[in-house]
Amino acid sequence: MAVTKASRSYANSFRSILQIRELPLLFFLIVMVAVLTYLSPAFLQRANFLSLARGFAIEGITLIAMTMLLVSGVFDISVGSVMALSGVITSMLIVAKVPLPLSILGGLAVGVACGSFNAIVIARFKINPFIVTFGMLSIARSIALAVTQGNPIRVNDKIFMWMGTGLVQGIPFGFIVIVILTILADFAMRKVRFFRQLYFIGGNETGAELTGINITKVRIITYIFTGMFAALSGVLSSARLSGAVPNAYIGIELKLIVAAVVGGCTLKGGEGTVMGSMLGLIFLFLLSNSMTLLGIDMYWEPFVLGIFLVGVVLYNMYAPGRLSKRRTTGV
Repeated sequence: MAVTKASRSYANSFRSILQIRELPLLFFLIVMVAVLTYLSPAFLQRANFLSLARGFAIEGITLIAMTMLLVSGVFDISVGSVMALSGVITSMLIVAKVPLPLSILGGLAVGVACGSFNAIVIARFKINPFIVTFGMLSIARSIALAVTQGNPIRVNDKIFMWMGTGLVQGIPFGFIVIVILTILADFAMRKVRFFRQLYFIGGNETGAELTGINITKVRIITYIFTGMFAALSGVLSSARLSGAVPNAYIGIELKLIVAAVVGGCTLKGGEGTVMGSMLGLIFLFLLSNSMTLLGIDMYWEPFVLGIFLVGVVLYNMYAPGRLSKRRTTGV
């Protein structure tokens, strides 16, 4: 009898592990790294990893906030423009001899202002997020281009540049930042009441409101988070590039949404994790990097990504546990 109970316990534990949604993607990434290591010796070179880590850190920070929005059933397509504008403002302040901490705060304030505008218009006036954030996409990008006349801004502040390229015990500073933020955000999404509310809102907004959740307040705070995180990405990007490029990160919002969906989020809301989204972004970086290292025409990248994305969506719909849920609930 004891053996039977132990066997059942192990079987249940194994099933629980298999139902972890990030597990198949993690396994795929491990295989992908092994294959790239075999096919391209350059993949393991230090310079390649440093480049990937720095780029990943910049986009990953914004992805954290995008994941929160998608879980709650909304999104923000203005983050790329906010990143560019925040980087431009920070760089302009540094060039104008404003102290570095105040310059960075100025860039972050721009992101908070953009996020607050999106939040108030969407949450208070109930206007479609696509329309509002598309408007902000145009506004922020236009301001960035107008104040610079489309020209990049060069920054020579060594401390600022270190934020984008500096190493701490051989690890890029930006990568350390994204690791810390990812751990904190993933824990918050799983354990902290406020962030748990995002799942209830995304899963059933009407039901969440009936249980007493202040949807307007949660949406406003989440959009402000998104603006601030996008601004932080923009500041780190400018630090890495030693200045600001006003037309940088055009279309990155779609890349981040794809990364989140690959990692387990859905556009309907109510599902997804920060850790899963990060794995999705790692896949996109490895995909792009592998095609470069193997000399494959870059125009095939969207084709490969599209095939993989469709496969992931089908898996999420018909994976064990998900299929039975769809049959019983129709969701």
